[in-house]
Amino acid sequence: MGSLSAVLVALHVLANVLWIGALLSVVMLLSRAGDGPAGVAVVGGLARTVHVRLAAPAFMASFAAGLVVILLAPHVYAHLPWLHVKLLFALVVIVLHHVIGARARRAAEGDEAAANVTVLGVVVFVCAAAAVFLGVVKP
Repeated sequence: MGSLSAVLVALHVLANVLWIGALLSVVMLLSRAGDGPAGVAVVGGLARTVHVRLAAPAFMASFAAGLVVILLAPHVYAHLPWLHVKLLFALVVIVLHHVIGARARRAAEGDEAAANVTVLGVVVFVCAAAAVFLGVVKP
């Protein structure tokens, strides 16, 4: 692995740590929202801020760094079956990132039902853990 690739992988991993940590923080905030629409709106606003200012930029950095790493050596990565499975788990997390962000926006508007994201958070954690496992173990 060249030095540029190593730096990009390190950036990708750091961005993933920030992204998943921020996304799970949004889930924790929303899951603790209560006290009617006004209380949900306050906590939802905090969750939305974390999503927009931390989770979304970290996601973009992770995606960009990972994409560049693959584009630097597509012939290598195309033949790694574990990477395809890792990318599937990452795709699930990306979809849930957007769903949770939309829920945070709705909660910020006072929608109490939008704060019900605990199961989504568990799925994010499990998929992120599986992607980390595949990225480290490389079966």
